[in-house]
Amino acid sequence: MDAALLARAVELLDDVPAWRLPPAAWSRPAAAVEALAAAYDAGDGGALEAAVARLEVLSPNRVGRITDPADVPPPEPLRERVTALVHILDEPGGDTAGEADGQDDRR
Repeated sequence: MDAALLARAVELLDDVPAWRLPPAAWSRPAAAVEALAAAYDAGDGGALEAAVARLEVLSPNRVGRITDPADVPPPEPLRERVTALVHILDEPGGDTAGEADGQDDRR
């Protein structure tokens, strides 16, 4: 997997917990995060790049939108998923911890 792409994904995912969106808007970033995880699990660099680009487009930091007091942080399950993905993607040399014993620790 391309190291620059993984670094870009980690940088973007690191920002997600600070995002504030309307409650109903969180389903789209959550779907993009799941697509990113699935692409990584499949070893599909093209799909990973597409998922990262999709998540970048959804970033409230990208669009100078006016914040609304009703905006909320990411739901807890999404924050947990993002944190887990950051740890997986940020491991030196990729996720090799479970490969020696045949287990897949990426999820």
